[in-house]
Amino acid sequence: MTNINIPILSRPKISMVIPCYTKTKELEEQALMAIASYKDQVDELIVIEDGQMFSSKLMEASDIYIYNKNNIGFTANVNRGWRMANGEYVCIVNSDTILREGDLNDLCTPGKVTSPLIVNQYIDRLAGPFWCAPREVTEKYGYLMEEMILYSSDSEYDERVKDVFQKVQSVKIFHEMAQSVKAGGVEGGVTQQRDREIYAKLIQEGRVS
Repeated sequence: MTNINIPILSRPKISMVIPCYTKTKELEEQALMAIASYKDQVDELIVIEDGQMFSSKLMEASDIYIYNKNNIGFTANVNRGWRMANGEYVCIVNSDTILREGDLNDLCTPGKVTSPLIVNQYIDRLAGPFWCAPREVTEKYGYLMEEMILYSSDSEYDERVKDVFQKVQSVKIFHEMAQSVKAGGVEGGVTQQRDREIYAKLIQEGRVS
């Protein structure tokens, strides 16, 4: 009898970056729920705290916990964790989401930025609460545009990568929506207006459609 060795295809290394704004214990618990739902499926889990409560619970639950003493804004906070990630694929995931079903490995498609299906929110293209980018795409297209501090930077990134974007129906998440901005009192405020003015200017310049 001839022994045939069939190679086992190893899955790619997945890093997950969860930006946090832990202003309340409720937001801390929500982030812990998010971590619990994803952690078994990722190789590296990075939590980046943006100038609010230092959380020993979040530090214990993550592989890497970075605490920004001063608030640097959502966009810069995401980019800091993204640049730090070591995975072949990096998932950027809001702390107010949880995995409902599916294998995160389905999001790992060479040359494609992907997003899962959000069961309670219809987003046709890239989903700001959760997207996954392979290293080679990040090297080509870059990170979020930090001129926009809190809003619209994910929309600009969506425009930039639209030709290499793919929606993955087999992975489903639930999104609580806008929990940190409500707690921070910045929903609909000056920062939102400023960021949207920057995005509108990008549209006028033809840099986004």
